[in-house]
Parts: sequence; C-alpha cells; structure tokens
Amino acid sequence: MTVGIQVRPCIQRRLANKRCERPRRLLASRLIIALAPDMEEEKMKLVHRRQVQVLATLQIVGVLAFTSFVTLSRAEEASVEALKAGIEGVYVLEEWHRNGEILRPPSVEGLMVLLDNRLIYTVHDRAQESNRMTISGYATYLLEPGKFSYSYESSTVVTQTAGGTSVSEKLPFEGPRTFAASIENNEVRFLATIGPQEFRFTADGLSYSNGKLMRVFRRVTDK
Repeated sequence: MTVGIQVRPCIQRRLANKRCERPRRLLASRLIIALAPDMEEEKMKLVHRRQVQVLATLQIVGVLAFTSFVTLSRAEEASVEALKAGIEGVYVLEEWHRNGEILRPPSVEGLMVLLDNRLIYTVHDRAQESNRMTISGYATYLLEPGKFSYSYESSTVVTQTAGGTSVSEKLPFEGPRTFAASIENNEVRFLATIGPQEFRFTADGLSYSNGKLMRVFRRVTDK
C-alpha cells in the first residue's frame, strides 16, 4: 500500500523558489568573478590617471619655478654693480647726427667721462665756420637696480659768430631724467620712462637717441 503525502500549493512554491535561488546565487558569484578582472583594470586606469595628473601638476610647478628663477637672474643682471661696470669709462665722440647730416671729427670733437656717479663732457662744434660752439658741463647720475637717472649741475655753451662771442649757462633741462635700466646680450640699455630718449652701452662704446640716433661715442678705456 502506497501512502501519499499531499503538499500544499504554497509549500510547493516555496520549495521551487529555494531550488531556483541556488542557481541564481551561483550565477551571480560566477558573474562577479568574471567581472573582477575588468573592475581591477578600471581601478588601475583610475590610479594611472591620478598619477598622470599629479605629474602634470608637478611639471607646471617646475616650469613656474624655473620661470621665476630666470626672471630673478635677469633682475640680478641689472644690479647696480652690473650697470656700473657696463657704463663707467671714457668716451670719444665719433658721430653727431644733425639735420640729416652725420658730422665726424674734426668737424665735431668731444669727450665724455662717466665715473663714480659723475658725468663730465666737452664738445667742440666746428661744422660751421661762422657759428662755432663749445659745450661743456657736468651732471650727477644715480644707479639703482633696474633704474638710472641723471640731472645737470652745470652747463656752459660758448658761441662764436662774426658778430662776437656769447655765453649761455642754461641747463639742457631742469631736474632729474629717469630711465628704466636693463641688460641684454652684454648691452646696457637706458630707456626714458617719459619720452623717447635712450642710451645704449656696449664694450665698444655708447649711442644716444632721441626718437632717432643723435650721437655715437667710442669707448677708449676698458670696462
């Protein structure tokens, strides 16, 4: 005799669900294992991107530091000691540009000395026989880091014409004239902060411009 056991429908569903849950859990575990290498790869990519970002930031900081160093070096090149060594000496007039002409010795002759914050000059202008001039005077100058200024203390202009001789002691300008000072390629450059005036000093000499080239001097002493 067979004894039958009747199982309620609700219990049958629960047993069926349990039997289905095991394959689903097993499948999920296998899926996680399968995806693990991809997840690890993504993690490594993220770490690599962060390393690249850090390196890029360090490179930018390095460039900024190098730029600051170069800027500082250029500022140090325009120090008082460097400017003084670049301009002090004795200079002889080589050219005087005037009214579209270039006058040279012996039509014009001149001497200028820059030493210990003093500037002394003498110029003889014999280009016109009927109007000869002798110009002489002195000025004081001041050197500061990246800056040059000078002002006239005395100036005398003696003019000789057919009608006689006259003397003027009027200064070329009143007060100091200030220039921005820089050094580049072994050349000292003074550029007026107001106006077009400019001095350029090299190992060979100096030139002065006032919007256009005016005078050229040759250095006759070593720096």
